[in-house]
Amino acid sequence: MTSQANLRYLLTTIGAVLSVISGILVLLAIFIAGIGGVASLIFFNPAGFAIIGGSIVLAIVPILWIILAIVIYNAGHKHRRRGKVENGVLIVVLSIIILFLGGGFVIGPVLSGIGGFLLIL
Repeated sequence: MTSQANLRYLLTTIGAVLSVISGILVLLAIFIAGIGGVASLIFFNPAGFAIIGGSIVLAIVPILWIILAIVIYNAGHKHRRRGKVENGVLIVVLSIIILFLGGGFVIGPVLSGIGGFLLIL
């Protein structure tokens, strides 16, 4: 039974790591768009303010993905002393929230959700 629990936690951990990677890549793309806004301002184009403001607002969602994925990683990797059912419910709920927020690579939250669901069983 221990090896099955380790496999379930491994699925959850891989999903959380993929969610963090997707959040970082999206933040990188938003940062590049922000640099484009700064370049517009250098050439006295006032549309650069809108690009920079939009980039700041868009950066909130990937930051939330990363924070939730770190909580999933901790639940699946470090907090094994708690019950498997508690960890599983927490992981499934947070995976659904990440999916509703846009999820980046969809496979990350899906893997975390599957691992959390298997922990509940």
